[in-house]
Amino acid sequence: MGEKLSVAFLELRILSHATEDAEKVYKAFKNVVTSEVLVEAEPSRQKLEGHYGNPITLLTLKTYSKPLIKKTLTNIFGRLSRSDKLRLLAELEDRIDGEGNFYLRLDKQAAYLGQLKLEDSDPIRVRIKLSITARQKSRLLEACKGLIEELAES
Repeated sequence: MGEKLSVAFLELRILSHATEDAEKVYKAFKNVVTSEVLVEAEPSRQKLEGHYGNPITLLTLKTYSKPLIKKTLTNIFGRLSRSDKLRLLAELEDRIDGEGNFYLRLDKQAAYLGQLKLEDSDPIRVRIKLSITARQKSRLLEACKGLIEELAES
């Protein structure tokens, strides 16, 4: 395996539209972060307004806690299908920005049903802030591969 990757923080964001049941959206969120993590870290709720004045609630959880980060990422990577893990590895370079953020988008509907899978449309957005800078891109890619493989086996 490559070098050990350090995660500075983890942020999850999900939008709850007026047409959606807020409790179902929260359940989807909870299935990604786990009830255990939500006992220790309370997500913030922000009221927003859509383009046509429709109410939207943004649910955000940001943590710097290494144990909570590990629990959440282990839950995510451990529950993704083999094909989604292979897709992540294939798209790794495109999922990391110049600031060292690693992005995932998870299917909100599937998460509500207790399944985790990658999806770009109306997703649960996951941002993993990595401690290695983009200037060290090859190290970053190698470390991300190691993180995915390690947590998927946990």
